[in-house]
Amino acid sequence: MRVFRLPGFALLLIMLVCSAGAGGVASLPKAVMIHSSSGVHRLTTFRATVGELFADLGITPAREDRVTPGASTRLTAGLRIEYLRAFPVTLIVDGRRRTVMTVAATVDEFLAARPGGVVVRPRDRVYPSPYDGLWAGATVRIVRLETKVTSEPEQVPYAQVSRPDASLPRGLTRVIQPGRPGTRVRQIATTTADGVVIERQVVGTIVTNPPQDRILQIGTQRVWASRGPYAGKEILMMEATAYAPWDGPGTNDITSIGMKAGYGVVAIDPSIIPYRTELFIEGYGRAIAGDTGGAIVGHRIDLGYNTIREALNFGRRMVKVYIISTPGQR
Repeated sequence: MRVFRLPGFALLLIMLVCSAGAGGVASLPKAVMIHSSSGVHRLTTFRATVGELFADLGITPAREDRVTPGASTRLTAGLRIEYLRAFPVTLIVDGRRRTVMTVAATVDEFLAARPGGVVVRPRDRVYPSPYDGLWAGATVRIVRLETKVTSEPEQVPYAQVSRPDASLPRGLTRVIQPGRPGTRVRQIATTTADGVVIERQVVGTIVTNPPQDRILQIGTQRVWASRGPYAGKEILMMEATAYAPWDGPGTNDITSIGMKAGYGVVAIDPSIIPYRTELFIEGYGRAIAGDTGGAIVGHRIDLGYNTIREALNFGRRMVKVYIISTPGQR
């Protein structure tokens, strides 16, 4: 803050100047005080107004300076004059940096004057705090917070409903209603700070087309062979795939229960068929339930082959699986 200082002989000089300039004008000397950042200065003058006094002192206030009371105010004995010199403050807002001259004591006072026509909106953030003091060279930043609500359509997955059906053999599944995904619109409130996204929040959801459940009938009827070499043995209908040792990540030639993988060893879901159960699979032959896998769930069976070509040739199909014997039966 630029200040002025009055020399020790200022009073004598002012009185002489005032006396010489007054001519025949009758005037009484007036003692006044000027308060500035450099301190309190007591002066005696014959001048009539604040402006005339400042002119005598060689002070020309800038447009941003503050003189209270104003230049046209008549001087009276004991008048207190406050003179504040403006100082530079850097204002950052709306992507621009500018220097503003001010006499404000606090950030709040500075912004209340709308420097450069800038208006602080209710949601804006101000740094430093509006209650903090200002000084020459200080930086004030206004961060604009804006929230916009947009609509985003998305698909709603359908649910699968399984219903047991005693008229269907175990392992068979019948689709009685296909599933159909629905659609909904999410209302997203996106908040930005100076254009940078700081928060995304779902403020509402409207279902425009509800999904349709997929309804399955799951066979629970236990079926036994009535004739042939496996008469009296339970039959399961299962979806069969095939694999060979070393045919993909996570496979080798040793099964999960320590058997050597290959033809005659199949992977099952142990909750459906116990390990080491003897089986006969139509289109494959006799086998031992000796392995499992992450995708082998429910009525799925993975048939072991010795080569990848044989496994690929088998493909995927529904098969009849005869339960010849379980470990507890032997």
